[in-house]
Amino acid sequence: MTARVMRWSRLSVLPLAVLALPAAADPYDNLPPYDYPSEAATQGAPYDPVPEIDPSWCRWRPCAPRHPVQSAPRHTGPNLPGINGHPTLLVDCGRPQGPRGRHHGPHGERVFTSVNEAAEFAPPNATILIVPPGEGMTCVESVHVRGPLTIATYGGSGRAVIQAPAGAPCLRAHIPLGDELVIDGVKFISRGRETPCVTVEAGRVVMRNSAVDSRGTDWGFDVQESGELILENAKIETDASAVHARRAAVALKNVDIDIAGRNMAASLNLGRTDCLDRKAGTIHGSVGLALECSEGSMEGGSIIGGAVGILASAGTRGLRFTDVKITKADTGMLILPGQRGVVTVERAAIAKSHDGIVVAPGAESQITGSVITDSRDTGITAFGAGTLIASNKIVNADDGIRLLAPAAFPPPVFPEFSAVAMIDGDDGGPIVQNNLVANVRHAAVRIDARAGGRQHRLDGKLMGNTLYAMSPAVCIDDDYNDDPVRVRANTCNRERFFWPF
Repeated sequence: MTARVMRWSRLSVLPLAVLALPAAADPYDNLPPYDYPSEAATQGAPYDPVPEIDPSWCRWRPCAPRHPVQSAPRHTGPNLPGINGHPTLLVDCGRPQGPRGRHHGPHGERVFTSVNEAAEFAPPNATILIVPPGEGMTCVESVHVRGPLTIATYGGSGRAVIQAPAGAPCLRAHIPLGDELVIDGVKFISRGRETPCVTVEAGRVVMRNSAVDSRGTDWGFDVQESGELILENAKIETDASAVHARRAAVALKNVDIDIAGRNMAASLNLGRTDCLDRKAGTIHGSVGLALECSEGSMEGGSIIGGAVGILASAGTRGLRFTDVKITKADTGMLILPGQRGVVTVERAAIAKSHDGIVVAPGAESQITGSVITDSRDTGITAFGAGTLIASNKIVNADDGIRLLAPAAFPPPVFPEFSAVAMIDGDDGGPIVQNNLVANVRHAAVRIDARAGGRQHRLDGKLMGNTLYAMSPAVCIDDDYNDDPVRVRANTCNRERFFWPF
């Protein structure tokens, strides 16, 4: 009994003895060393490629069954190299439809039979190459692009062609702001009536070395408020209008516009233009460029025909037209008030129009270094606007320069036009200086403040101009100017000016 009690006593004291032992060494000291580099070591080569994860390793879900290796590997062959590190896709609309419209080329590259499907499949900034007619055929479809891409022609035998189905647009671009769609060497054809050929809903669209045939369509291009259009070395054929932009940005360089339709004034309905009212734009008819409350520029290029060659209403950053040629339009340019931006016209050449340039009251503009010839009515008409008319040549017209009261707007050539309230007061008036006006049939400069059966205020300056007017024409006709425009230092020649053109 005594021995049993002593054994239990030793067992009960044992844990206390164990707790009283000195602390053992750190158990982590004896772990086996690891053979992967430390975090500090990896900083020495930060640009080393990241190893790919084995596709057969699946952590959170069952692994997909592995497919057998195909005999012809799918890769981009030597004839379709990647561009700037981005993939390239090939479209051949002449191939018969396969499974989901796709085939493979001789090098295993993927070939689509639809631009639309290629655009949906392509990753951002990819390039889509279209086989042109002859080697392939015209792509009859309406293309919708939602991301940044480049669409171009494959090979050098001609332009790829995209033709819109009846009543549908050729191209609709809705791209995240800041991204762009680039189109190079492609021709678009549309017969959509009220549907534009190319609609830019958002983002930037850059079109180079391309053509648009929109005969039978109201607009070749329609650029909406969040859109930006850049055209370079392009041609637009239409029997209505070429480019319409409202509260948007445009940049055109060497763009030729041919308007084959009837360009009588009756075919133009300008409706109401108001930059603040986003639903106000109702421009219909034959207009080469209709830029409402927009910003940007046009450099070079030509416009032939149309009721109005260029309708310009500037946004806050203004519009600039340089070295533009306009021929056989009823009105070469119509400048309307916008969002306090200035419309600048430099070195324009306007010939064989009814009116060369018409400036509405309240529109700020500068017209310099331009040549306006063979106008059936007037070279430049300013309705009391604060505009600068300087260093221009105006030859062969009824009236070379006509200064009218703001209340006289709109002119009879625009019977359907209505606009925001115009300025009828002292806005400084037009400044007309250092112009050459010659070979007129009525007056080199006509100043008329009448409108609605009464006289109106008309301010401005007429200084330093050289005028040629043979009898019975006159140099300055200001019989109806009760509030005289200041007339100083103008030279009147009663003979015909030699004009070689």
